[in-house]
Amino acid sequence: MEKTLDKSCVLNSRGKELLARDEKSERAAAAFCRLFELARILRSKEGCPWDREQTPLSMRGALVEETFEAVDAITEGDAMHSKEELGDLFFNATLVCSMFDEYAQSGKEGFALEDALDGVCQKLIRRHPHVFASLLDSQDSAEQNSAKPNSANEVLPLWDSIKENVEGRKSDCVLDSVPKEFPPLLKACKFQRKAAKRGFDWPDADHALLKMEEELGEVKSAALEGDSGHLEEECGDMLFAAVNYVQKLGVDPVLALERANKKFYSRFSYVQHKCDQLGSGDSKTSVSLEQMEGFWKESKLAGN
Repeated sequence: MEKTLDKSCVLNSRGKELLARDEKSERAAAAFCRLFELARILRSKEGCPWDREQTPLSMRGALVEETFEAVDAITEGDAMHSKEELGDLFFNATLVCSMFDEYAQSGKEGFALEDALDGVCQKLIRRHPHVFASLLDSQDSAEQNSAKPNSANEVLPLWDSIKENVEGRKSDCVLDSVPKEFPPLLKACKFQRKAAKRGFDWPDADHALLKMEEELGEVKSAALEGDSGHLEEECGDMLFAAVNYVQKLGVDPVLALERANKKFYSRFSYVQHKCDQLGSGDSKTSVSLEQMEGFWKESKLAGN
């Protein structure tokens, strides 16, 4: 029978101390220590020239890339691939933290890696008063735990309340918390979810579908006008409405679109291969659209 987690044994009241509860905790702690030391070695004079040249700014692309690769592996349901990609993501995040650690030690603006880890531990404890009530100050615990959530749907309002009222992160507009650098599709998803929490949302998917159809009609009208600026605006409204409709169906638009991208890649690769077999290299001129559509259907029937 699995032992009940003794929270007071794992975390102290400030959330700063990791006390090994069992052998698995010890192995995980040791593994992370090895990863951090590896990052420090690679950044040292005896390490790798490439790693030494990197900065937090230069690592942004790698962080984004590794995140998407990890998401891909998880989506595929491949545990071993997920292990590899999540490991890469852990390393990249650790490497960036080690850079800020170096800055702090040299008198520049930065932070110690342990402070970043302590900070997220404290935040998670603070935002889960229904789990860690005994680790919070009595006043904070009483304020945050006044309404203990009984379901997953009740947790998010509690989380938002703590961010705004306990952490002081309330802003003039709830949309301000969405990062400006988010890709447009993800930003649209986040904007709509934030607005929906304030009650600004269609009551159901049918109403969202009607809005999407309305926006599609406006795109068609704008396309006849010849005004590129107006057409771009209406296309944006249509896409935004489509995102809302998809979310009302309970589907993540970002994951859905990425799935469509992968499917298109697989099927078009098949189409191009078949066209290359028929043509002389320039399949655009040697194979008709009807033939390509036939190859597309073949790929679809093959399960691509």
